[in-house]
Amino acid sequence: MLALATLVSACDRTDPAVPTSLVPVGANALTARAGETLSTPPAVMLTDQRSRALANTLVTWQVGASSGTIDVDTVRTDATGRAAIGRWTLGPIVGLQTLTATVSGVEPVVFRMSVSAGAASALLRRVPEFQETRVESTVAQAPAVQVVDAFGNPVAGEAVTFVVTNGGGVLLDATGAAVGVQVTRTSDANGVAQVDGWRVGTNITEQNRVVASLASLGAGATFRVNPRADVPVRLEAAAPRSQQGVPGVDVPSRPAVRALDRFGNPAGGATVVFTPRTGAGVVIGNVRVTADGDGIARVGRWTLGTDSVQRLDATSPQFPADTFTFTATAVASIFSFDVRFLNGTPSARNLAAVETAVERWRRVIAGQTPPVRVVANPDVCGPGVPAIDEDIVNVRVYVNLDSIDGRGSILGRAGPCFIRTTSGLPVVGFVELDTADLATLDQNGTLDDVMTHEFGHVLGLQAFNWERRGLLNTANSNDPFFQGSIGRDGFADIGGAIYPGIPVPVEETGGAGTRLSHWRASVLQRELMVGFARTGGMPLSRLTVGALADLGYVVRVDNAEAFTVPPFGSAAWGEMVMPGSTRVLSYGDDHWPSAVYEVDRSGRQRLVRAGDWRVTRRR
Repeated sequence: MLALATLVSACDRTDPAVPTSLVPVGANALTARAGETLSTPPAVMLTDQRSRALANTLVTWQVGASSGTIDVDTVRTDATGRAAIGRWTLGPIVGLQTLTATVSGVEPVVFRMSVSAGAASALLRRVPEFQETRVESTVAQAPAVQVVDAFGNPVAGEAVTFVVTNGGGVLLDATGAAVGVQVTRTSDANGVAQVDGWRVGTNITEQNRVVASLASLGAGATFRVNPRADVPVRLEAAAPRSQQGVPGVDVPSRPAVRALDRFGNPAGGATVVFTPRTGAGVVIGNVRVTADGDGIARVGRWTLGTDSVQRLDATSPQFPADTFTFTATAVASIFSFDVRFLNGTPSARNLAAVETAVERWRRVIAGQTPPVRVVANPDVCGPGVPAIDEDIVNVRVYVNLDSIDGRGSILGRAGPCFIRTTSGLPVVGFVELDTADLATLDQNGTLDDVMTHEFGHVLGLQAFNWERRGLLNTANSNDPFFQGSIGRDGFADIGGAIYPGIPVPVEETGGAGTRLSHWRASVLQRELMVGFARTGGMPLSRLTVGALADLGYVVRVDNAEAFTVPPFGSAAWGEMVMPGSTRVLSYGDDHWPSAVYEVDRSGRQRLVRAGDWRVTRRR
């Protein structure tokens, strides 16, 4: 009996708890989306050899490769033997992700998470954004997108809508039949949704666009096509059929034709032959091919002959029925002045002086200068000049007859305020004459010459334009000279060939508006563009016409007015008073001090000379 009691007592003693079983709390095969943080973190239960909960035992947690992150990697079991991590955020990959719980000496527990793609986050283009094709044809690669989540995993089962938003095209089905401007396609296992085909519209000026979108996303994916024209089927005239021109000079508007496709789009690839008729001058570049962009073929050059009416025919071997005749009527000049008077209507005499000035310059300037766009606020060029917003051909001149400084001193002021970017030739200019001097100028017979002289400054005959073109040499300040080759030839023609100095002498005396902007009066005396008004007539000589050619004008030198430089070394040379005159009138500072802007054909401007005409009002 004593031995039995001792044995029972030994069995009742508590054996040490040994971790024996580690099991998941709930299922350990789970599902979730990539990148998701689980709302219920995984947990395990630890028991000992008698299936009793085992508290305060360290459990180690470890995520598998590419299986995301956890907030802690060791946790002790609580009083119930339970241990749970705080947070498991899954990794970005789709497929199996694992989390392992381990207690020393016990079989570990592995949580296996089957991870699918996350919510749709973006639409990725599967074909190029930009494609090219002809009008009313099918693009090579139909619009297609891939739906992906935030990690780039493909998302299946999403309804993607494709809509034609611009260009007039249609979407097609697998047979090539039109199904309208909107279809919906469901993304496949690879996340791809696509339409079967897209036929673009018929207008090349309008970009064709298809937008793919998903209701859950704000932004979509856009597909674009800038369609090309179809093959040409006919021609039309693309330049004025009738114009004026100057014999021996290129016409102002080169004849041109445009090829069109069946939808009226400009089309490239049509051959055009330009043929002048007898007496219609010379054509250079007579065989042309219409360009892809604008469909235009333009003759290289058409230099007119001597006939009063001249014709050029444009034909195409591809379209023998489409023949166009361009006509040019020969005139002395196609250069023009657009004169705008400020301060009301001028007197009949002053108007006649302006008309005389215009005609004198038009007799020697034959060619037209190209149009440019001018946009300017009021008063940019001078007082009372209105706002400008238009294309201007040749030159516009604002004429202001106003008080300057009373009788004598400054007779007038003039100059350009807008010049062409490419040539430097004027677009807009300003002329101001002192009303206190007009009657005197009329009485002594110099009004017409003074008016013509000031218009010459607008045309560019002054230091500012000469210096910009490299035509003025001032290395020796006591002997500045004009070095344009055509002007020098003109100087030689009027007697300057034996001039003992460097031709052509420019005025070295006087104020800022006289010096460097006129021919030297001590040599050229009463030539129109000297700095002093003279009675007895001031001819517009071959020198001045040549200087215009050096600036870039197309001129007719033979129309210059007769003038000969007095013999050098004679009593007349160096005299400032001509026979019959009592005094010489200085133009004074006849430079118009406004700012000058370059402007190109599209209207882009650049300041090339700072200035402010308002200084002329500060007396």
